[in-house]
Amino acid sequence: MSGALTFRFTTQAQLDVRRITSQLADLQRQVASGAAHNDLLGFGGGSSRLLNAQSLKATSDARGSVINQLQARFGVQAAALGQVSAASRLLSQSIREAISANDGRGIATELELSFSSVVSALNETWNGQPLFAGERQGNGPVKVTSLDALVAATGPEDIFDEAARNQTIDIGGSTPIVLSAKASEMSQGVFDAFADLKQLLTAAGGTIGQPISGSDTAALTALAERLDLEATKFTNEEGRAGQLQSRFEGERVRLQQRSNLLLKEIGDQADADVAEVSVKLSSLLVQYEAAAKTFSELSKLSLLNYL
Repeated sequence: MSGALTFRFTTQAQLDVRRITSQLADLQRQVASGAAHNDLLGFGGGSSRLLNAQSLKATSDARGSVINQLQARFGVQAAALGQVSAASRLLSQSIREAISANDGRGIATELELSFSSVVSALNETWNGQPLFAGERQGNGPVKVTSLDALVAATGPEDIFDEAARNQTIDIGGSTPIVLSAKASEMSQGVFDAFADLKQLLTAAGGTIGQPISGSDTAALTALAERLDLEATKFTNEEGRAGQLQSRFEGERVRLQQRSNLLLKEIGDQADADVAEVSVKLSSLLVQYEAAAKTFSELSKLSLLNYL
């Protein structure tokens, strides 16, 4: 009877040692990883809430990342629009100064410089995609590379190469936001003014000399006014880009705050409570020592101890 009891107690002590060893290993894992469980099975009914929170956080982080990249885009976009506006105003100013000095010999050079600056700005890219070509990838939207080609163009299709739709983005409001107007929507007027000025110069033999005739003065004055008007349009577009940039910045902050809240919720559900784990570790170590000591002492018992 005594032997049977000893065997039963020995077996129980051995099982206690194994159980406590397993629990200690799990607690040590929690301390090392910071996670309450190895996998979703350990969370039981809370696994669906945890998965949902992780999914929402991933979505918020992805949208926030896109918006962070867009901030850089709008900086490039605003600079390009400002370049077109500046080129148009500089040409207008040069024309007015020529009229004031009654000397138009420098207008042809200023026209070439302004045309090149406008084409370069409208063909600007961001991450390899043209800013003002709509959804289309590849080359810039302005095809003409010279004033002669511009004058020879018979329609917008000879000047522009664009997608049918504007480039848009959906940041979660269910309404796509147009990132920019296409080049043809913004610059047809300024290219028309360039073409008319080029034709005026061609009719004058390639350059307007000194003095400037009354008819040329009237034509140049009208062109300067048109260029100022077109420059204002691009200034307005630049302002719109700034408004979008501010709007996206506000959305970025909101998404970051949401991500932080979701991270806290995920942590509350998935992270181990270090203080609680430490208490359990201390308690289990005491139990382990007692169980191990009992098992050791029972294992030494045999009939020899009683002889």
